[in-house]
Amino acid sequence: MLLWVALFLAGTDGMVKIPAGEFTMGRTRATADDKTNMRPHVLLDDRPARKVFLDEYWIDAKEVTQAQYAEFIKKSGRRAPYHWLNGEVPKGGELLPAYSVNWEDANAYCVAEGKRLPTEAEWEKAARGGKDGMDYPWGDKIDAKQARYSDATGPVAVGKYAPNDYGVFDMAGNVAEWCADWFSRDYYKSGNDRNPKGPDAGMYKVLRGGAWSDSPRRVTVFFRNWVRPNQTTPNIGFRCAR
Repeated sequence: MLLWVALFLAGTDGMVKIPAGEFTMGRTRATADDKTNMRPHVLLDDRPARKVFLDEYWIDAKEVTQAQYAEFIKKSGRRAPYHWLNGEVPKGGELLPAYSVNWEDANAYCVAEGKRLPTEAEWEKAARGGKDGMDYPWGDKIDAKQARYSDATGPVAVGKYAPNDYGVFDMAGNVAEWCADWFSRDYYKSGNDRNPKGPDAGMYKVLRGGAWSDSPRRVTVFFRNWVRPNQTTPNIGFRCAR
């Protein structure tokens, strides 16, 4: 039923409508890490889980591809990713996700498309596909047939794996994805539960979803990662929202 709804809500521009409403944001299960006093705390900044209300929004069904990003480069004159020889997409890589793109360039791409980067809350709601309390977009068990993770050879073409029940692809693995928010370890304790956003400023930007290079616990729908916004690596990409 949910998949039919996802197909009905899919837009003609490659975006999917995420309906307004509440969802449970954050990790709902305790782990051994919860009892440690390690600094930095591992996997402790995804709690406490709480109800969050989001207005209706749209999100790209798939990660932005290298071919799409190449069109942006031509129009904007921005620097191409460092792995592109002569500033062109490597042959055969057109449908791979755009990667080695820093936060500013990812944000500029979205703005040029009349969109924006998703907030951390928007990203997680879309990733869950209407399934509260799950570890992955498809359920609670990691499944190599559902996502690209724990691999040493890089990402695969976007949309290779089945979408979740909202009709959104690759929300676990392939490339980690930039979010609009600055990172705050205490973000989940802020008490802002309606269309929440991160702090106004910070040192790191949020990454979500994990990547082809990550272990299973880093490709969960609730895992939070953070890097400096100028980071450009082959395991970071993005998608846009509106």
